[in-house]
Amino acid sequence: MGTYKYLLVYFCCFSLFYSILDIIVEPYIHSYGSSFFMMMKLKHLKSTPTLAFLLVTLLCGCFAVSITTISIQFVFRYFAMERKGRIAYFRGKYLIIWFLVPMLSATIWIIQDWIFLSPTPQMTEYIRETVMTDYGINVSDITYCGTLFYPTDENGVASLDHKQLYGYLLFCVTMGSTFWIVVIFGFKSYKLVRELPKHGESAYTYKLQNQLFKALVAQAFIPITFLFIPIGLLFTAPLLHFDIEPASFLITIFFSMYPAVDPLPIMLIVADYREGMSELLRNITGKRSNNIGSSYTDPQVTSIS
Repeated sequence: MGTYKYLLVYFCCFSLFYSILDIIVEPYIHSYGSSFFMMMKLKHLKSTPTLAFLLVTLLCGCFAVSITTISIQFVFRYFAMERKGRIAYFRGKYLIIWFLVPMLSATIWIIQDWIFLSPTPQMTEYIRETVMTDYGINVSDITYCGTLFYPTDENGVASLDHKQLYGYLLFCVTMGSTFWIVVIFGFKSYKLVRELPKHGESAYTYKLQNQLFKALVAQAFIPITFLFIPIGLLFTAPLLHFDIEPASFLITIFFSMYPAVDPLPIMLIVADYREGMSELLRNITGKRSNNIGSSYTDPQVTSIS
C-alpha cells in the first residue's frame, strides 16, 4: 500500500488519542440562546481550572485534526490515481510535512479557542441557569469553551460582539477550506476511477482503487455527518437566533461517537483489510484458515505507493 499505509497508521494513532481524551474530558456540548459551549466537569481538577480548559481545547483541536487529515487523504488518493509523478510529494521529507499540517491546523484552532472561546464572567452568568437546569451542575464546578454572540450592556440591551463574530469567521475558514478540498478532490478522483478501465488497467487494480475510493467517500461522509454538520449548526444557530437547545445532546453524542465509527469504512469496504480482520478473528477463535489470498499479486498495484 506504499505511503498510504503511513497515512492510515497516523490517523489510527490520532483516533486513539482522540478517544482517550474524550474519556478524560467527558464533554457536554450545549447551545443556549445566543451562546454555545463545550463544558467539562472539573472534579479533581477544580484547583487547576486552566489545565481542565487546556484539555477541553485539545479535544476541540482534535476536530481540526480530523477534518484536515481527511482532506489530505483525498489529495493523496487523487495524486495516486492521476499518475503524473506528484505522488512523490507524499514520500520522504514531504510526508513529514503532510503529517505536520493537521498538527498546525489543531494548533491554530486551539489558539483561537484561547482567544475567542475562553470563559468570561458575563458568559458564565449567562449559562448558569441552563447548566443547573439541564445538567444539575453548578457553573462554578465546570470549565467550558464557548461563545456568547449577543452580550447585554449595563442597560440590558443585547448587541453583537464583533470579536466573537471574527472568531466565528476564522473557524469557518478552517472548516470551509477542508470541506471544499474533500469535495473538489473527491470529484476529481471519482472521474479518474471511472476512466481506469479505458486506460488498460487490470481488473484487480481497478477493483482496489474503486474500493479505496468508496472507503474514502464513506470516511468523508462520516465526519460530515458526525462533525461538520453538527458543529456547523452549533456555531451558526446562536448567531442567527435559532434555538437548537433541545438537540444539543445529539451534538454531544455525534462528537463522541466519531472516533469509534470512523475506522469502519476502511475495515469493511476494502477487501484486503476485511479479509485480514476476518483472519484475525479466526485465529482468535481457533478457526484458522489455510487459504492464501491473491490480494498482492498484481504489480500494477504499486501505482498507489
